[in-house]
Amino acid sequence: MPSPVRSTRAFTLIELMIGIAILAIVLAIPRSARNSVQGLALEADSRRALRNARVNLDKLRRQGFDRLPPELVTVAPDGTVSPSQPHVVPGSLKLRTLDGKPPRPGARVVAEYRFYLPERGEAHTVPGQPPFQVELIRAPVRQLLGVFLAAGEALQPVSASLGEDRTTLVLPASMAERVVVADYLGEGSGSEAWGSFLSADLRPTDQPTAFKLLRLQRSDGNPGLHLTLLRVRP
Repeated sequence: MPSPVRSTRAFTLIELMIGIAILAIVLAIPRSARNSVQGLALEADSRRALRNARVNLDKLRRQGFDRLPPELVTVAPDGTVSPSQPHVVPGSLKLRTLDGKPPRPGARVVAEYRFYLPERGEAHTVPGQPPFQVELIRAPVRQLLGVFLAAGEALQPVSASLGEDRTTLVLPASMAERVVVADYLGEGSGSEAWGSFLSADLRPTDQPTAFKLLRLQRSDGNPGLHLTLLRVRP
C-alpha cells in the first residue's frame, strides 16, 4: 500500500523576510517605549534642575558680597579657616596669601572654594494611607534643611524626619493628602557654586577687587545648566 503524500512546502524568501520584519518591529516596541520614558525622565529632571538653579541664583543675589567665594578670611590660631558658605565641596578649598608667603595664624588670605547649593522647593503630595512618607528625588539626603506645608501661597514649617535609608521623608498622619515642600542637601547630582575676582575691565584676577563673577553649575558637570552672576561690592 503506498504511503500517503505529505506536504513539505517551505517558506519562500519573501515570507521569511516579512516574518523577520514583523519580529524586529515587535522587539523594537519595548525598547522604543523604554527610550521614550527615559527621555521624558531626563527632560523632567532638566526642567527641575533649571527651576532649582534659578531659585538658588536668586539666593546668591541676596547674599552679602563678602560672604561669597572667593572671599578674604582670617587664619585661626590652629591654622584653619572658616568659609562663610556651608556645605563646601570636599577638596575644593584653596588658600592664597596676599604677600605670597605661607598661610599663618592671624593672616588674611583669599579662600577659593566650591560649595553645594541645596535642593529647594521640592514638592510632594503625602499619601492618604500609611506609611505617610514621600521619596525625595536627590536622595540619599545629606542634610534636611526644612519641610513646609503648602497652604495656598504660604509655606508653614512642619515637623518631619528622614527614613533609615535617608531617601524618604517621613511625615505625621495630619499631613495625609496634603502638599509638602522640602529643602535639603542631597547626595545626587545637585548644583555647585564658585566664583572669581574680576578687574575693573572685567578680566579674571588673583587680587581681591570689588567685582566677582559667580558661576552655578550642576555637580555632575552637565554643560546644559551653567548660570553666571556678576556681583559688585555695594
